[in-house]
Amino acid sequence: MAKQIVNAAPEALGAGILDIETQLRLERFLAYEAALMDEHEYDRWMALWSGDDITYWVPCNDDDQDPSTGIAIIYDDRSNLNERMMRLKDKTAHAYRPRARLVRTISGVVPLKAEGDELEVASSFVLGEIRVGVQNIWFGKCVYRLQDTPEGFRIRSKKVMLLNNDEAMPNLTFLV
Repeated sequence: MAKQIVNAAPEALGAGILDIETQLRLERFLAYEAALMDEHEYDRWMALWSGDDITYWVPCNDDDQDPSTGIAIIYDDRSNLNERMMRLKDKTAHAYRPRARLVRTISGVVPLKAEGDELEVASSFVLGEIRVGVQNIWFGKCVYRLQDTPEGFRIRSKKVMLLNNDEAMPNLTFLV
């Protein structure tokens, strides 16, 4: 995300490309999305996504690789994301039990580009996780493509760049 902000057009960083009210709506939306993930509210989180042509991507090793030829921790379209949600909600899936207790902080919300009703937005997060006595802290950056609809913002794509995506990591039993 730092690279995206560094390379952003001056208007995205100076006066900004959004009015203050829209910026606040955007920040509230990302805080709401984080709360849904922290509370394992998978159906409500899925309702934030718009359309069938969606992408939820967590790259592995290199944030800028081509996802069609590189390795990804997660690279889901709507169908794969629905399957992931079913597994996370399955009470008999012992690998996901007990559920992790999570809390995340979202910061550095910067709109990078606005075209029509779509926004490209960058943000950072710190995510604390505790599960079966093991505590992890995850750091990352996100780039979203959001659609501003009458019902509020909706996610078209989300790319989560974990700071440690080139290191061995435990099973992700939650949404990042």
